[in-house]
Amino acid sequence: MAPHAHPPPTDDFGLLLAVLMVPTILIFLPLALYSLGGFFIVQPRTQVVVLRFGKYRHTITEAGIRYVFPFGRALHRVTSSVISLDLPRMMVLEQSGSPIEVSGICTYRVTEAKKALLHIADFNSFVALLAGAVMKNVCAEYPYETPDPHKPCLRKENDVVTQHLLRDLQALVATAGIEILQMRINDLTYAPEIAQSMLLRQQAVAMVDARRTIVEGAAATVHDAAGRMTAAGLAMDAAGSEQFAAALMLVLCSGERVQTFMPVEIGVAGGVGHG
Repeated sequence: MAPHAHPPPTDDFGLLLAVLMVPTILIFLPLALYSLGGFFIVQPRTQVVVLRFGKYRHTITEAGIRYVFPFGRALHRVTSSVISLDLPRMMVLEQSGSPIEVSGICTYRVTEAKKALLHIADFNSFVALLAGAVMKNVCAEYPYETPDPHKPCLRKENDVVTQHLLRDLQALVATAGIEILQMRINDLTYAPEIAQSMLLRQQAVAMVDARRTIVEGAAATVHDAAGRMTAAGLAMDAAGSEQFAAALMLVLCSGERVQTFMPVEIGVAGGVGHG
């Protein structure tokens, strides 16, 4: 008896594979495309704070291409560049209680982006408000000006005042992860209501100082002149010395041009002729 003929086998495996691949592609292809959105670029001098479902994960500080899976991800960028802040003109009281108008300049940068973003609502406004408060407090501890060159004052703005401003502001903003680089006084004037009277006072003080310098120089000149006359053999009695010193001091200290004169005695020789 002849053997029975079997029908050719069908490609059941290939059909099954095709059936399985279609849903796999439909599911994983969108997922793969979605995951590609996790790549992002970190610019130089930029910090990126990564949050996952509102919870802090880490901070990226190095520039370049970075990847964080995008599901539930939130990226917050903060610049690390130097930020300049102009403090507007404000009226404060200096050490003696006189009202003055002062403005300033503050430069800072963010060193810890996590603190600047998560601990403070708006770190730029935070620095601006504290810088204005520090400016008022520090100006109240120093006089506008002082005749003592070794005593710090606001008008000269030496290192003592600058470091005081920088130190006080840095202590206040440290919790926000901010570094203060510079804090200086920009414009400084008396308040308009006392500007005229303070100008007259400055002129009076300057005039007194100038007169004091003139008198000191004139006294030294008279002393030197008297010594030279004695050395030259032109000795004078006490009355002559006093008159010489008074006349020379008058010439040297007078603000106007001095007219000098010399007394001359004229004697009549012989008698009266008779006609």
